[in-house]
Amino acid sequence: MITHIMKSKLHNAAAAAFYSFMVDPPREIYARWLPEEHHKFHVVKRSETTPVGDLIFFDQHIGSKHRLTFYAITRVADKPNHVLFQMRRFGINLPGYLDLQFRDTADGLCLTETIRIGFNGSGKVLDPIIKLFFNKSFFNEMNAHHKREWANLAEILRQGKSDGN
Repeated sequence: MITHIMKSKLHNAAAAAFYSFMVDPPREIYARWLPEEHHKFHVVKRSETTPVGDLIFFDQHIGSKHRLTFYAITRVADKPNHVLFQMRRFGINLPGYLDLQFRDTADGLCLTETIRIGFNGSGKVLDPIIKLFFNKSFFNEMNAHHKREWANLAEILRQGKSDGN
């Protein structure tokens, strides 16, 4: 199992706003969130227990060399502190997870983004193949992307709040 953890401290940001955006991203806000890297992110199908079970689609570049295009199922939606997505491709749930945790503090939002890819148990034999794609180059680009994307989202959400939205 590959686990990659990234953390950011975002001043003037709040867990509730980040949570709300991640479970139901308004298109007009998303359109302003790193448009050169983020191409699509929207709810494709809502579940009866929304947002848990929602089917999400996302397409984004991670730096200049890597592109992620997946569907994802919302597995955890613990408002306002935790969202967990499981990747899905060709109608099959994959052993890939994006785990976002938000915690308000006196001086801003603490965000922890964890990517988990791979298998437990006997499926671990496939992890070396996964590492060919999700390698050091990918995670170096992911670290830089993490800093850019979350600081940019904090600014966009702050601007929207000051505009009266």
